[in-house]
Amino acid sequence: MANTDKGIIISVAMEVAFEGSANYAGGLGVLEADKFYGAGKIGLPYMLIVPFYSNGYVDWDIANKARHVEVRHRHTLAFLSKLRYIESMDVRSRKGKLIAEVDLYEYSFGSAKAVLYRVKRPLYTARLFRYLYRHHSDECTYYITAAAVSSRIIEKISQTTPVSYIDIQEAHLALVPYLLPDNMNIRFVTHTPGPWGHPKLCREAEEVLDISLPNVKTMTEAAMEKVSQVFTVSRKHLEVTKSTFPRYASKMSYITNGIYLDRWQRIEGNVDLNRFVEYRNNLRREFISLINVLSGKNVGNRMILAWTRRITKYKRPYFIEWLIEENSDLKDRVFIVVSGKPHPSDEWGKEIATTFVKFSKALSNFFFYPSYGIEFAYYSLSGSDLLLFTPFSCWEASGTSMMKAGVNGIPTLSSRDGASLELIEDNSNGWFFGEELDKIIDINSDEAAKIDEKDYNDFIKRLTYIVDLYEEDRDRYIEIAYNAYKTFTPMVDIKRVLKQYYPIYFSS
Repeated sequence: MANTDKGIIISVAMEVAFEGSANYAGGLGVLEADKFYGAGKIGLPYMLIVPFYSNGYVDWDIANKARHVEVRHRHTLAFLSKLRYIESMDVRSRKGKLIAEVDLYEYSFGSAKAVLYRVKRPLYTARLFRYLYRHHSDECTYYITAAAVSSRIIEKISQTTPVSYIDIQEAHLALVPYLLPDNMNIRFVTHTPGPWGHPKLCREAEEVLDISLPNVKTMTEAAMEKVSQVFTVSRKHLEVTKSTFPRYASKMSYITNGIYLDRWQRIEGNVDLNRFVEYRNNLRREFISLINVLSGKNVGNRMILAWTRRITKYKRPYFIEWLIEENSDLKDRVFIVVSGKPHPSDEWGKEIATTFVKFSKALSNFFFYPSYGIEFAYYSLSGSDLLLFTPFSCWEASGTSMMKAGVNGIPTLSSRDGASLELIEDNSNGWFFGEELDKIIDINSDEAAKIDEKDYNDFIKRLTYIVDLYEEDRDRYIEIAYNAYKTFTPMVDIKRVLKQYYPIYFSS
């Protein structure tokens, strides 16, 4: 157990995937919840501050005539019943102007506590916080409010409890360090690679919050300017971030992401090969039954390929589209499971999701599940035979789906990006395809199209080899799957991540 005599840890985020919650959009939210649950289990004095979005993020379903339609992403009653009302609070600027009136709720797990704030007033601001990441009409008000509320909660906590670390998760919260005393140990964790996802600096915050911001262009740079340390979430991500923001390279280091094994690993204990095969067969049968119940389709003896992640262009879901549309027998030898959500404003993502809906209706060996989330990931990342991890090189910060698959004995065919580069040994516990780039390439450029073509050809070559192996040398496939289970489990444990972020709690 951790040493608890050092004060508390505070993490500030915009999303989190608690069990039964709809307050997350993807990997960042899942990671923050895994850290929360992991900290709570081992006794860390951990506190997470995060908004409560009454209408969640977004969910999708399939309507008549195979239409991909948006529906409400609902919190479960089981999750809502665990929220304990604390108090209401007015948050004002230094000049006394009301920024937000909020209700505060507490959610607990072991030694970890989360404070969730629901924005009630002004009504205009409250509308920005009804849904997660629907703030494009007024990003500045969203960022200003989140920073003001979060820093006010931190100040209130620090009046009675020593605070050892304050970790700011992602650039949406870059204004928080400017509202807290300089003597606080504030650090910044960026979860975005390259130049593409860094929001423009909210300059009007200077007047509203009575702060002075540096002469930089993005919120990410503003955070890096102010804090003592900057963390990236994989070794590759560190290289890319240093090249993107060289001015702050001396502040940077990396801590590769991990997962909460109690939440994701379904193979219990350190099992031998025979027991491992039993687990794999049982998990596969369970997933096949789930597919059959949901779709009426029969997997049979075909290898199950899973592409399950947020649907956005840099993750290259179109590799699956190309595989289906090719006139080859490879696609007929496998059963393909795809699941993921596009953002409601991402027209490209919604279009390819609609394509997957049509494939799912027309093909007997293709299943698209539109409502991707924690629950479906739990089964798909433990019951498939191969995970396909296809991001464009330099564009994925870390990725954790291959970690969840690996600890359940599912190897990954991965592009050379993110945390895969630290976890996968080619043809030993998984496989790589394509080339590793050393610089960011615009994914909409002609150069990227040429890289895609080369990467896809290698992807098909490697996938064909793996399917051949599965069909013709099952013992060798099982050996690689077993190696994934054995090597991933100690490397991706969230306890390792927490020890690296908060070493003082683990020193004697």
